[in-house]
This record gives sequence, structure tokens and C-alpha cells, in this order.
Amino acid sequence: MKRQAKLSPIFLALTLWLGALHCSGAAKQDNAQNNAIEAQGFHAFATIDGSNISAAFGTLSNTSEQPIALQKVVIKGEIKGIAELHQTSNDNGVMKMLKVDSITIPAKQSVELAPGGLHIMLINLPKPLEAGKTIALELAFDNGTTLKIEAPIKARNIRERVINKSGKHTHH
Repeated sequence: MKRQAKLSPIFLALTLWLGALHCSGAAKQDNAQNNAIEAQGFHAFATIDGSNISAAFGTLSNTSEQPIALQKVVIKGEIKGIAELHQTSNDNGVMKMLKVDSITIPAKQSVELAPGGLHIMLINLPKPLEAGKTIALELAFDNGTTLKIEAPIKARNIRERVINKSGKHTHH
């Protein structure tokens, strides 16, 4: 005759408690991974008269032990348009802006999105971006994290206005 083992209520409660403790630790790890990206100093430039393009810049920091890639940016709020990830490069003395699929932030490092380098291109804007206002951006990363940013819109300086006077943007 076989004997059935009986679990005492204390053993059962202890087992359930340890299981819950283990699961909550995993959730904390997942949350740590999802909160591993920080955004600092984000801003966009005001559009130049008659232009429907701009760009957004800032710094993305990865506090995790794994690289994390920015995969997509969406313009939110009342200002619509298209956001693309871009890299400026120098090709035999000719500056070109190329669309990139993602921007990887290495583990425990930061990546600066800045004029002349990596940046978020804002195109097909239905209305001008005015200095002193903000633009809402949602950044989506390959680890499932999304960051919502209200980027202040800054006026361009005179030198940039002269260099970018045409306000036109073409893909090369």
C-alpha cells in the first residue's frame, strides 16, 4: 500500500512565500532593465522660416550591463510629423545625413545625439516649431522600454541660420 505525503500548512506557506519572493526578484530585475535608459538635455531646434524640418538632440545613458538600442521615435501630441534616426557623415568633404535603423547605447555608457553626428530628424512637420514651446517625443528601445520626453524647442543661432538658410533636407 502506498503512502501519500502530506504537506504541513507551514511548509506549504513557506514554499509559496519563497516562490513569490523569487518571482518578485525577477520582476525587479526586469524593471531594472526597463529603467536602464536615461535621457538628459533633450531639445529640438525651431524651424527656419518656410521649412518643415528640424532635429532633436540630447544624451541617452544606459545603466544596465547589456547594450540597448534606440529603435524608433514617434512625435506625439499636437505636433505631428515623422521622426527618423540619422547619422551625419563626411564623405570626401561632403556632409551627408543618412537614415539609420537604430542607435546602440553600449552597457554602462552614454551616447550623445548632437549636430554633426547622431540625431533624431523631424520631418514633414505640419506647422513650424517655435522657440519657447515643447515637442513631445516617445523613444522606443529594443528591450521594451519607452521614454516619453517633452523636449524644449530652442532658437537657432545666427551661424546655423546662415549655413542652413535653404531649410531643405535631402536624403543621400
